[in-house]
Amino acid sequence: MTSHPVELRSHLTKWLEYFQQHSVGSDPIAWDTDDALTEVDRERISRSIATFQLGESSEGKGLMKAAQSLAEQYSVSELVEITRLFIKEEQHHASLLKRYMDRHEMPILKKEFSDKLFRKLRKGVGLAQIISVLISAEIIALVYYQALRDCTDSCLLKSICQKILEDELSHVEYESKLLACLRSRYPWPIRLLVRTAHEIFFGGTVILVYRDHRSVLLQGGYNLVRFWQVCWQVFSRYFNRKQQDAWTCQVLNSLQGS
Repeated sequence: MTSHPVELRSHLTKWLEYFQQHSVGSDPIAWDTDDALTEVDRERISRSIATFQLGESSEGKGLMKAAQSLAEQYSVSELVEITRLFIKEEQHHASLLKRYMDRHEMPILKKEFSDKLFRKLRKGVGLAQIISVLISAEIIALVYYQALRDCTDSCLLKSICQKILEDELSHVEYESKLLACLRSRYPWPIRLLVRTAHEIFFGGTVILVYRDHRSVLLQGGYNLVRFWQVCWQVFSRYFNRKQQDAWTCQVLNSLQGS
């Protein structure tokens, strides 16, 4: 417990350097190239892209407020700047998608059920809870953007998806390590409970995303079974199941010894 601020600061120092360097990168998207998108593909992806564009466009006020609170609690000012740069990258993804949508005359969404739900879940809670919701969405997005990249012949869309995928990989890596630091404060029964709740939430989110984006996912090569399996494979990569099994063993041993 006492080593938590030291571990957290060490983690944040590395990621602050990454986000600062990454923020000055050039835009790799070749917007001046011709880009073909069939009407069938446009109809298929239009609302799906609009939903993700809306999700990426969040101002991140709740996230920033929670980051500031924890930064003050543990004297880790790096967290505030990292969070600012993180939000900026997410908003850049939204701007890339919007520019593509404008080019192909796709309507922008102002509100949507799943986006409203995710925003409510992130409202008025601590940083660990917010990150749990965010990383669930971003892990699923890693699979979704691969499907979106592969479901049309649009070279521009492929470039945008590839750019977002590269950024999101780093985001998930950062969030998973930050979450591990935050959860390390908890006693093991609480960690077990939190992990179980996170897994239930993640599974439900996978189903929700598949329901709402089925046409894109199927065209990109993901039926429900494959989408479910791949999402959980990515989840397990960042949340070590062996660690979860160890906590379960602790519970059983404790019960047997009582």
